[in-house]
Amino acid sequence: MLLINRFIGLIEDHAESLSLRWVNEVRTNSLTRGYAKLSKNELHDIVFTRFRRLGKWIEKREGLEKDIAENFCKIGRSRAQSGIVSSEVVYSLILEKDILWHYIQNEGIINEGIDMNRALQFIDRLNYFYDKAIYFCLVGYENAHLDEDKVKQEGVFEKTFEGFKHWIIRE
Repeated sequence: MLLINRFIGLIEDHAESLSLRWVNEVRTNSLTRGYAKLSKNELHDIVFTRFRRLGKWIEKREGLEKDIAENFCKIGRSRAQSGIVSSEVVYSLILEKDILWHYIQNEGIINEGIDMNRALQFIDRLNYFYDKAIYFCLVGYENAHLDEDKVKQEGVFEKTFEGFKHWIIRE
Protein backbone atom coordinates (compact mmCIF):
# COMPACT_ATOMS: atom_id res chain seq x y z
CA MET A 1 0.00 0.00 0.00
CA LEU A 2 2.86 2.37 0.69
CA LEU A 3 3.87 2.43 -2.96
CA ILE A 4 0.30 3.27 -4.00
CA ASN A 5 0.40 6.17 -1.54
CA ARG A 6 3.72 7.23 -3.08
CA PHE A 7 2.14 7.21 -6.56
CA ILE A 8 -0.71 9.35 -5.28
CA GLY A 9 1.72 11.68 -3.51
CA LEU A 10 3.74 12.12 -6.69
CA ILE A 11 0.63 13.07 -8.65
CA GLU A 12 -0.67 15.42 -5.97
CA ASP A 13 2.76 17.05 -5.55
CA HIS A 14 3.15 17.51 -9.31
CA ALA A 15 -0.44 18.53 -9.99
CA GLU A 16 0.69 21.81 -11.52
CA SER A 17 2.96 20.35 -14.21
CA LEU A 18 0.53 17.49 -14.90
CA SER A 19 -2.30 20.00 -15.27
CA LEU A 20 -0.30 22.06 -17.75
CA ARG A 21 0.46 18.90 -19.73
CA TRP A 22 -3.27 18.05 -19.85
CA VAL A 23 -4.22 21.61 -20.84
CA ASN A 24 -1.75 21.52 -23.71
CA GLU A 25 -3.01 18.10 -24.81
CA VAL A 26 -6.75 18.93 -24.82
CA ARG A 27 -6.17 22.25 -26.58
CA THR A 28 -4.10 20.70 -29.37
CA ASN A 29 -5.57 17.21 -29.76
CA SER A 30 -7.88 16.82 -32.75
CA LEU A 31 -10.21 14.65 -30.66
CA THR A 32 -10.81 17.40 -28.08
CA ARG A 33 -11.20 20.50 -30.28
CA GLY A 34 -14.07 21.89 -28.22
CA TYR A 35 -11.77 22.46 -25.27
CA ALA A 36 -9.91 25.13 -27.25
CA LYS A 37 -12.97 27.35 -26.58
CA LEU A 38 -12.07 27.44 -22.91
CA SER A 39 -9.26 29.58 -21.55
CA LYS A 40 -6.03 27.98 -20.40
CA ASN A 41 -6.75 29.14 -16.85
CA GLU A 42 -10.22 27.61 -16.87
CA LEU A 43 -8.86 24.34 -18.23
CA HIS A 44 -6.07 24.35 -15.66
CA ASP A 45 -8.55 24.78 -12.82
CA ILE A 46 -10.72 21.96 -14.17
CA VAL A 47 -8.02 19.35 -13.80
CA PHE A 48 -5.71 20.77 -11.12
CA THR A 49 -8.29 20.28 -8.38
CA ARG A 50 -8.83 16.64 -9.39
CA PHE A 51 -5.11 15.92 -9.40
CA ARG A 52 -4.70 17.55 -5.97
CA ARG A 53 -7.61 15.50 -4.56
CA LEU A 54 -6.74 12.23 -6.24
CA GLY A 55 -5.80 10.39 -3.05
CA LYS A 56 -9.07 11.30 -1.38
CA TRP A 57 -11.11 10.45 -4.44
CA ILE A 58 -9.71 7.01 -5.17
CA GLU A 59 -9.76 5.74 -1.60
CA LYS A 60 -12.79 3.77 -0.50
CA ARG A 61 -14.71 5.89 2.01
CA GLU A 62 -18.39 5.73 2.81
CA GLY A 63 -20.35 8.58 1.24
CA LEU A 64 -17.56 9.72 -1.03
CA GLU A 65 -18.97 7.84 -4.02
CA LYS A 66 -22.04 10.05 -4.10
CA ASP A 67 -19.95 13.23 -3.90
CA ILE A 68 -17.82 12.04 -6.81
CA ALA A 69 -20.89 11.09 -8.84
CA GLU A 70 -22.57 14.46 -8.20
CA ASN A 71 -19.37 16.32 -9.06
CA PHE A 72 -18.99 14.57 -12.39
CA CYS A 73 -22.67 15.01 -13.23
CA LYS A 74 -22.13 18.76 -12.77
CA ILE A 75 -19.04 18.61 -14.97
CA GLY A 76 -20.96 16.82 -17.72
CA ARG A 77 -23.78 19.35 -17.51
CA SER A 78 -21.29 22.20 -17.68
CA ARG A 79 -19.50 20.74 -20.72
CA ALA A 80 -22.81 20.28 -22.55
CA GLN A 81 -23.73 23.89 -21.81
CA SER A 82 -20.29 24.96 -23.09
CA GLY A 83 -21.00 23.24 -26.40
CA ILE A 84 -18.34 20.56 -26.04
CA VAL A 85 -19.51 17.31 -27.60
CA SER A 86 -19.80 14.21 -25.42
CA SER A 87 -17.07 12.24 -27.21
CA GLU A 88 -14.62 15.05 -26.46
CA VAL A 89 -15.64 15.06 -22.80
CA VAL A 90 -15.00 11.33 -22.58
CA TYR A 91 -11.70 11.57 -24.40
CA SER A 92 -10.51 14.44 -22.18
CA LEU A 93 -11.00 12.18 -19.15
CA ILE A 94 -9.19 9.32 -20.88
CA LEU A 95 -6.30 11.68 -21.64
CA GLU A 96 -6.27 12.77 -18.02
CA LYS A 97 -5.95 9.18 -16.79
CA ASP A 98 -3.32 8.35 -19.41
CA ILE A 99 -1.21 11.35 -18.44
CA LEU A 100 -1.25 10.20 -14.81
CA TRP A 101 -0.37 6.60 -15.63
CA HIS A 102 2.45 7.55 -18.01
CA TYR A 103 3.83 9.92 -15.40
CA ILE A 104 3.97 7.12 -12.81
CA GLN A 105 5.59 4.76 -15.30
CA ASN A 106 8.24 7.31 -16.26
CA GLU A 107 9.19 8.28 -12.71
CA GLY A 108 11.43 5.24 -12.29
CA ILE A 109 9.95 4.05 -9.02
CA ILE A 110 8.71 0.74 -10.40
CA ASN A 111 11.86 -1.35 -9.98
CA GLU A 112 10.82 -4.81 -8.87
CA GLY A 113 8.05 -7.33 -9.43
CA ILE A 114 6.29 -6.28 -6.23
CA ASP A 115 6.42 -2.66 -7.42
CA MET A 116 4.71 -3.72 -10.65
CA ASN A 117 2.05 -5.50 -8.62
CA ARG A 118 1.40 -2.31 -6.63
CA ALA A 119 1.43 -0.29 -9.84
CA LEU A 120 -1.23 -2.60 -11.29
CA GLN A 121 -3.32 -2.15 -8.14
CA PHE A 122 -2.95 1.59 -8.54
CA ILE A 123 -3.97 1.58 -12.20
CA ASP A 124 -6.95 -0.60 -11.25
CA ARG A 125 -8.06 2.07 -8.77
CA LEU A 126 -7.40 4.80 -11.31
CA ASN A 127 -9.40 2.98 -13.99
CA TYR A 128 -12.24 2.37 -11.55
CA PHE A 129 -12.34 6.06 -10.61
CA TYR A 130 -12.24 7.27 -14.22
CA ASP A 131 -14.88 4.73 -15.30
CA LYS A 132 -17.22 6.27 -12.73
CA ALA A 133 -16.18 9.78 -13.75
CA ILE A 134 -16.94 9.10 -17.41
CA TYR A 135 -20.28 7.50 -16.66
CA PHE A 136 -21.52 10.29 -14.40
CA CYS A 137 -20.19 12.98 -16.74
CA LEU A 138 -22.36 11.47 -19.44
CA VAL A 139 -25.37 11.34 -17.12
CA GLY A 140 -24.94 15.05 -16.42
CA TYR A 141 -24.35 15.76 -20.09
CA GLU A 142 -27.51 13.92 -21.14
CA ASN A 143 -29.59 15.83 -18.59
CA ALA A 144 -28.13 19.26 -19.36
CA HIS A 145 -31.23 20.21 -21.34
CA LEU A 146 -33.40 19.77 -18.23
CA ASP A 147 -33.94 22.60 -15.81
CA GLU A 148 -31.72 22.02 -12.76
CA ASP A 149 -34.69 22.39 -10.39
CA LYS A 150 -36.63 19.82 -12.39
CA VAL A 151 -33.70 17.40 -12.23
CA LYS A 152 -33.70 17.75 -8.43
CA GLN A 153 -37.50 17.50 -8.12
CA GLU A 154 -37.69 14.37 -10.24
CA GLY A 155 -34.70 12.84 -8.48
CA VAL A 156 -32.92 12.08 -11.76
CA PHE A 157 -29.53 11.86 -10.09
CA GLU A 158 -30.82 9.89 -7.09
CA LYS A 159 -32.50 7.30 -9.33
CA THR A 160 -29.35 6.90 -11.42
CA PHE A 161 -27.08 6.69 -8.39
CA GLU A 162 -29.29 4.11 -6.66
CA GLY A 163 -29.59 2.07 -9.86
CA PHE A 164 -25.85 1.68 -10.14
CA LYS A 165 -24.95 1.53 -6.46
CA HIS A 166 -23.93 -2.11 -6.79
CA TRP A 167 -21.27 -1.03 -9.27
CA ILE A 168 -20.19 2.15 -7.55
CA ILE A 169 -19.42 0.63 -4.17
CA ARG A 170 -16.88 -2.13 -4.64
CA GLU A 171 -14.88 -4.06 -2.11
